[in-house]
Amino acid sequence: MDEKIDFFIPPACLDETEKVFSEIKIFLASNGYRVRTEKRNLVVAENIYSGEKIGVIFSGHKVSFFLDKNHKGLDLKKLYQKIFSLCGSKREVVFIFPLSKGKPKPKTFFSKNREVYNWAFLAVPLLTLLIFMAEIFQASIWSLFLYTVLLVFVFISLVSLVLPIVLKATRADDKQLLVIKIQVDGQELPREKYLSTKKALYQVVSQKIDEETISTVLRNNSVNPTKLSIYVFDFKEVFQTNKKKPRVYLVNTVKRVSYSISFPRPLVLISTGLLAELTPEELKGVLMHEYSHIKNRDTVILPLLFLTGVPIAYWILSSSPHSSFFIIFLVAYYVSLSILFKAIELRADVYATRKVGGDVYSKTIVKLEYPRLIRHETAVTKILNLLNIASYPLPTQRLHAVEHSHFIKGHIFEMIKFLFS
Repeated sequence: MDEKIDFFIPPACLDETEKVFSEIKIFLASNGYRVRTEKRNLVVAENIYSGEKIGVIFSGHKVSFFLDKNHKGLDLKKLYQKIFSLCGSKREVVFIFPLSKGKPKPKTFFSKNREVYNWAFLAVPLLTLLIFMAEIFQASIWSLFLYTVLLVFVFISLVSLVLPIVLKATRADDKQLLVIKIQVDGQELPREKYLSTKKALYQVVSQKIDEETISTVLRNNSVNPTKLSIYVFDFKEVFQTNKKKPRVYLVNTVKRVSYSISFPRPLVLISTGLLAELTPEELKGVLMHEYSHIKNRDTVILPLLFLTGVPIAYWILSSSPHSSFFIIFLVAYYVSLSILFKAIELRADVYATRKVGGDVYSKTIVKLEYPRLIRHETAVTKILNLLNIASYPLPTQRLHAVEHSHFIKGHIFEMIKFLFS
């Protein structure tokens, strides 16, 4: 086999891989291929007309086709359309209810966070002290370094205070979340029907939580799900074995957002959109990814490195104002930070993989990165991605790191190698 083509399974079909594999076998048969060998996740087929052979390896998140050098080609677009029609007609509707600990009664929906940390009030005097010190040292290189370090810590402290309030987030690690997911055929539920169904469910789950009761409520509201799943998610339980216990805040938005802050108090922000999209194990993988950033203090180190370039650039410019070395330094520093940021993200992926398993985390990446994943990658796109400091690593690079997570130690330099492999 001379050519390999990876076909990533659409997110809607990731929970129905057996149907996908059956559809692929039917697709091969319709293109004149007869199965010669079949072992677990491996199929070898031969074309009955030309004798060309094709190998197919199935995994939880993708299908790899191994083709002969002179193959006539397979219409994978047609295959994608067939598989997407297999799962794409089903719509998923999600209802989320915050529960009191040990009680079925729901709490108020997503109340605003009104916590104020005492350390935040140190921001104004600290900034005043920084300005005073800069004046005393007459903006020397060492005073600029000190100014930069203290400014980073003040900035991160303010962000950890303001962010939950601005996003109207609520504490989620002090309660459990009841998540009800249903699949319906055809179009999505109208907003009015969704709200009335949610209100009816709210009244029921305050008394009893079981599949039969919830199914009855759904049918009474003219909602006939083809699939129903119910689970209770406990954020505190996820971090029970970890040394640091971060506070978890839930943001009520359909956008799939997760963010972490490691100083001065570990903090994780996660959106209801992620809760709706992912399974409990996949959500745990996202939380472990964020915990890796907290464990390694990435949200402190990256801003420090970013702002440390300011005094260095100032020193170079003041030493030789007309030197081209200043421009070279800025470009090299920017590219280095961009590569470091992506390597840190890969390290967090490897950590999450070791906690939840490669199959689970690979599916998570496919669900969250599918639009980027199906784009055609070239050497140019890889270079542009490396130069874009605001961009995450390419999805294929993330999946590659996940596949090799058991063979690497997870050091930052190993992650940099993956970016260039």
